[in-house]
Amino acid sequence: MGDLAFYKKGPFGSSLTKAMFVPKSNDTYKVYEQKNAIQKDNTLGSYFITKEKYDSLIGFAIQPYDIIVSCAGTIGETYVLPQNSQEGIINQALMLIRLYSREIEQFYLLYFDFILKEEAYKESKGTAIKNIPPFDVLKGFHIPLPPISEQQRILKEIEHWFSLIDIIERGKDDLQTTIKQAKSKILDLAIHGKLVPQDPNDEPASELLKRINPKAEVTCDNGH
Repeated sequence: MGDLAFYKKGPFGSSLTKAMFVPKSNDTYKVYEQKNAIQKDNTLGSYFITKEKYDSLIGFAIQPYDIIVSCAGTIGETYVLPQNSQEGIINQALMLIRLYSREIEQFYLLYFDFILKEEAYKESKGTAIKNIPPFDVLKGFHIPLPPISEQQRILKEIEHWFSLIDIIERGKDDLQTTIKQAKSKILDLAIHGKLVPQDPNDEPASELLKRINPKAEVTCDNGH
């Protein structure tokens, strides 16, 4: 992975604090946060810094099409910054990835996500990502890099199977809703005596109630 991209984690805590933020103006620069990566939106956020502060942290500046990765909150979420992204820097809760070639972007993101989840599984026997591996570990991972045409075929096939999985997941949710509705309807029919055909020879409910509790008052005119 080290041969495919430039990697940078956000500035050290004391280098960027809330006391340094200023109101937005034509001369300010945006501070990108983890929510930009998590919610896939480059317009979120209200933290800005002066040009002087921006120049002092220029090593953390973003460029269009950079990949930002959340290192806090929902860890491991990735987002490709669009071309119209405002000039700015990443904060402490982000990592920046700048691919040397955008041709491999989708294929790279696929494997990056896979690698993070594999590492999470090894560490905690689950797929929830607890942290981003250190750079020396991250750069040591190998991504098989087939020709672009083959990458596109692989991505297309994965997209096909993922769409089927989504359909199954939605179907499961719909099925659970249908089951709940059916149970509710069955109970409703049973309570109102409509679940099975009424037999005129059946003992009236009022008589049954009297046998159960002779002192009970019958408040319904319908014996059944």
